[in-house]
Amino acid sequence: MGYAESDITQRSWGSVVARYCLANHVFVCRDEDYIVVLDVHEDRYFSLDAGRTAALAPYLTGWPASAADPGADTGPPLGEVVQPLLSQGWLLEGETGGKNATPVSVVTPYIEVQGEPGDRRPKIDLRAVLAFFMASLRAKLLMRTSSFERVVRRVARRKATAAARGGQPVDIERARQLMEVFGYLRVFLFSHREECLRDSLAVLEFLAGYGIFPDWVFGVRARPFVAHCWVQHQGIVFNDTAEHAGAYVPIMAV
Repeated sequence: MGYAESDITQRSWGSVVARYCLANHVFVCRDEDYIVVLDVHEDRYFSLDAGRTAALAPYLTGWPASAADPGADTGPPLGEVVQPLLSQGWLLEGETGGKNATPVSVVTPYIEVQGEPGDRRPKIDLRAVLAFFMASLRAKLLMRTSSFERVVRRVARRKATAAARGGQPVDIERARQLMEVFGYLRVFLFSHREECLRDSLAVLEFLAGYGIFPDWVFGVRARPFVAHCWVQHQGIVFNDTAEHAGAYVPIMAV
């Protein structure tokens, strides 16, 4: 299976010539003894045993496994590790055209500003009502008509454009007020609060209408496998609790 390690590397002046980079549509993180892979193009998660991929670490900057991992000394040789990852399109040969494999760094959530329905009705104007329903409709249409990859790129491109135009820092107090409105109106369109993907996308669309562009964070737990996403700015979560979001290992932030 695959090819021998001598076919992958070539010694020249005591150094390794061939190295690898991670494809731009692939994200990885480490949870306990597993490496979780998010393939945005395929809209799928995969898990790998960290110890069995340790041979790749010297050749891929940031790969979250090492020779110190249990089972690394008995794991397969480099060729057997690399071949399926190349075939899957997750790895690229050389050090250009992709990125390193360093997992995303996200501030651990410590507080939330999510809006939840309560006894006190927030101040809601017509603009906010229209913005909420348009954002919710847009999120629903995007999820039905666009691939996950296209949706992610759209959110990332809009955020980058706002930053390039000198967008203002996120106004947390304004975001809190808007999330109170969103939380109050949410019950009219969302039948299940656990629909994190649609809910987060609707929040992003809603806040973007007011010039607020926080991060869209995706997190996982490896065993048993669970994936989740939420909207966050620094350590402040907008549509979840800090305790719940903080229980996941971030794998991608848009």
